[in-house]
Amino acid sequence: EDDGESVIDEEEGQKSDQDIGGCLAMRFLTAVSMSDYPYSLFSFDGIFGLGPHLLSQAKEFNLVESGAPGGAWQVDYEKTKMFGVFLAVSNKEDSEITFGGYKTEHMAEGAQLVWNPGAEPDQEHWMLKIKSITAGGVRLPFCDDGTCRALVDTGMSLIGIPSGDLGPALYTHLRHTSEDTGAGLCNGPGPKLEIELEHSTITLDPPDYARPEIVTNPDAGGTEDEKVDEGLEKNKCVPMLMRMDLHAPLSPKTLILGEPVLQKYYTVFDGLPPRIGFALAHHVVPKRANSAA
Repeated sequence: EDDGESVIDEEEGQKSDQDIGGCLAMRFLTAVSMSDYPYSLFSFDGIFGLGPHLLSQAKEFNLVESGAPGGAWQVDYEKTKMFGVFLAVSNKEDSEITFGGYKTEHMAEGAQLVWNPGAEPDQEHWMLKIKSITAGGVRLPFCDDGTCRALVDTGMSLIGIPSGDLGPALYTHLRHTSEDTGAGLCNGPGPKLEIELEHSTITLDPPDYARPEIVTNPDAGGTEDEKVDEGLEKNKCVPMLMRMDLHAPLSPKTLILGEPVLQKYYTVFDGLPPRIGFALAHHVVPKRANSAA
């Protein structure tokens, strides 16, 4: 069965006899066979993984682990396994990863970086504990048993949630009528999604998580675009969520915090010890909500 996995072969980068500042000799994996789906849909040539070293074949395959010891960046010891991620929200700015620390220029004026410890001391993912989830001012009981976790993933375009009761509850409390009836549908004020971590709370507004609600009628006449236009609920906005069930040893109550969070917050990962810091990001222009398309 074609499950989208790749057959891989190991290859080691050639080490130079000369000490070249800013360069790094490390190992990488080369795919020798790839399934059509999903890899044929990608426009990029490779995957640049930044996960904890326990996900790597060995530390030599992990950039964060081998970067500072290999001389790619020279910083104080406490910043050797630290990197900051800034995701742009418009073509007026560029996304950026900073190794060996972070840049305060990507933080909003007055914002402070707040650190949250990793969920486990030896974890295979960038994982945090979730204390509670609040939607539209209503605290949901989903995390009351203390088993909720969050994976912070730069490769995820949405918020990932497990199947079950959480999705319908979020939909109920975050579905709202937009006050903006023009092109800015879902960019106005509305219910907030709040994810309480150990030392900070991630707060998302409609421009971060919402899109116009669509109800289509397959029996209606006209083009596909006309069916969509006819199906747009009058000024209604709904949360964009992706249902993903992760398997043991991960908690069944694991959320994936992707692009909506990493665009709203400048995010700093640190492997020494495992922790993740968030600060409200500075953007040239505010983020706009996704269109119906």
